[in-house]
Amino acid sequence: MPGIISTVIVGALIALVVFFSVRKLWKDKKSGKSCCGGNCSCCAGCGMAQKKTEKKSHSI
Repeated sequence: MPGIISTVIVGALIALVVFFSVRKLWKDKKSGKSCCGGNCSCCAGCGMAQKKTEKKSHSI
């Protein structure tokens, strides 16, 4: 019986960590931050968009 209780406690702690992590990511996404914390120099998506804009401005 003590083994089951400890397993349930550890499982609940892991579930809480996952819940709060997802909640933080969701709030950051809604506030306009990305996975890299709003620093778009490290993101492939933002960097690609910036490169496309630079190419368009140089071609004009």
